Amino acid sequence: MRILHGLDTRFALWGAALVLLLLLPAFAGFGGIGWELSQWAGLAGAVACIALAGAPLRARESSPPTLLTLRLHTLIGWAALAGVGLHVVGLVLFDRTVIEYLKPTAPLYQFAGIAAVLVMLVLTVTASGALRRRLWKSHRGFQATHVMLGCALAALIAVHVVVTARYVGGRGRRVLLVGAVIGAILMLLRARRAARQIGAVPAGSAHPIRRQLVFGRHSTLIVGTVAVTAAAVAGLFPDRVGAALREPLVRRTATLRLDFPHGKHGAVNCLTCHHNYNDGTGSELCIQCHRSDRADLKEGIEARFHGFCFECHRHPDAAVFTKHGPVTGCVACHQTPRVEP
Repeated sequence: MRILHGLDTRFALWGAALVLLLLLPAFAGFGGIGWELSQWAGLAGAVACIALAGAPLRARESSPPTLLTLRLHTLIGWAALAGVGLHVVGLVLFDRTVIEYLKPTAPLYQFAGIAAVLVMLVLTVTASGALRRRLWKSHRGFQATHVMLGCALAALIAVHVVVTARYVGGRGRRVLLVGAVIGAILMLLRARRAARQIGAVPAGSAHPIRRQLVFGRHSTLIVGTVAVTAAAVAGLFPDRVGAALREPLVRRTATLRLDFPHGKHGAVNCLTCHHNYNDGTGSELCIQCHRSDRADLKEGIEARFHGFCFECHRHPDAAVFTKHGPVTGCVACHQTPRVEP
């Protein structure tokens, strides 16, 4: 189906989803110009990467047709890398506690973001003509590698953005991001145009997938990569997945300073956090329980504490929490405890 000036309907709907993603910061709560600009730079870089994944440089005989020129594709790639760089540097400058997320004790979803940056660097640097010809003997090999890395990049971005929940908290926003990412991954599959199969092999001499796609002998591998990464992104919906990805890769040997002003939370039911007081087992601190090796605990201390903060401050129940401030950084909570009167 075609619409305005021959633009493919798939691209039109997918492009609208990307625009909506860029507008999400307007509905996320303002927490300071430096922090917000750093966060938005990261979101813009992520959306640019998703856009490049769904609108790659295609072979002449492929369908859908090419949307971007080589020059524009390259510029967007470097712009995305710059946006992510501003995101990381800006957050560290405005909140030094963010450095903790660059250590081995960082949560798993943060490592997904770090891995995404590394994949972006590989994709951007190896796309140059001279280096590309040194690393790959054929264009098809280069193409297949970049397509598979593009799938991995889109999936890593989805993990980082969804579990961070800065902009995509709630079912509707998560559906928007996951739909845009899966759409980008699926559009990496490039079908041959029937009218342009010049010099194609006879129908009976090649695998059906190879005859339909432009990737040649790499087609089966690429289809498998697309299927696995798309399924992985779709699997981000259950809450237990996000909770598991908020756990640290390496457990901390010492806790960070934490200040929780109980006086400002008088309107919140104490059992919301101190749930074990209800059955009379609340004689221990949260850390003593959640840092134990008990098999019945679904979440560790860091994932549970961050969940409490985010659920109340980022996406509060309007009927319960009438006054709240947005979670804007680590230092808001991780500071020397104040003595309350």
